[in-house]
Amino acid sequence: MFVSFRITQLYDTGAAVYVYFTMNYDNLEPGVNPVDAYEDIEHRSREVTMQYGGSVSHHHGVGKLRKRFMEKTISPVNFDLMKGIKDTLDPKNIFGINNTIYKDEKEKAEDLDHN
Repeated sequence: MFVSFRITQLYDTGAAVYVYFTMNYDNLEPGVNPVDAYEDIEHRSREVTMQYGGSVSHHHGVGKLRKRFMEKTISPVNFDLMKGIKDTLDPKNIFGINNTIYKDEKEKAEDLDHN
């Protein structure tokens, strides 16, 4: 695995650090899906980052891959506000379909169980 870092902005409260990594999947055990291995590394890295006061995203969107971290990233009031706006303005879930907020508890359980 190769990992590199880049600091793009500095603030009074910290910095925006981009982390890039590559991995050679030729040596994975037979039957291990490379995408699952990548997602496991990313998930664990984000958990540790948040454990030490970091955040999931800087100025880029959160989207599908990072929505499992939203409840740890924003307050319950902000989460409910976002969900209320989404439900009001996009009740058919057309815009940014399935981004940031789980459509239901079943989808959330399946996503969190993936790791």
